[in-house]
Amino acid sequence: MKQELVKFYNTQIVCVSDNDKIYVVVKTLCDGLGLDSDRAIKSISEDEILGSERAEQTVQIANDQPRKMICLPLEFVNGWLFQVKFTNTMSEDTKQSLIRYKRECYKALFMHFFGNMKKQLEANKVEIDLLKEINELTDKKLLINDEIKEKKKLLEKIREKRLNNEPTLF
Repeated sequence: MKQELVKFYNTQIVCVSDNDKIYVVVKTLCDGLGLDSDRAIKSISEDEILGSERAEQTVQIANDQPRKMICLPLEFVNGWLFQVKFTNTMSEDTKQSLIRYKRECYKALFMHFFGNMKKQLEANKVEIDLLKEINELTDKKLLINDEIKEKKKLLEKIREKRLNNEPTLF
């Protein structure tokens, strides 16, 4: 098990890795943001999705003895933080941190879905324009091929006349 301190806003949170997954220690994240860690862990445990994803990992914080702590896989932390409700007991700093974080989440979700859709629409437009150009060029190619055939027929007639050595009066 590998352990690392990761900067999150103005705090350091503890993350652990078991080579397959990265886990975030909930208590260090709560302490850094000013959230009640006991309430957060209870909320996580009661959540149908987060409760099944939470894990206990042995962690050593500062010079303390290693102990088991509740963790969430990294990919679930954003969703959990996004659903944290504001309370009257939160400090103004905690509220502002959560507001900032949630704004970033809203923007990230928008850019993920709309940004990808916008890119797809732009790519579709470019593709449609190219297909129109290809069709126009194909039409021109067909006309040119027809014109070439006509010119070859005329050339063939001229050659036939020139190569026909029979004298004519007219």
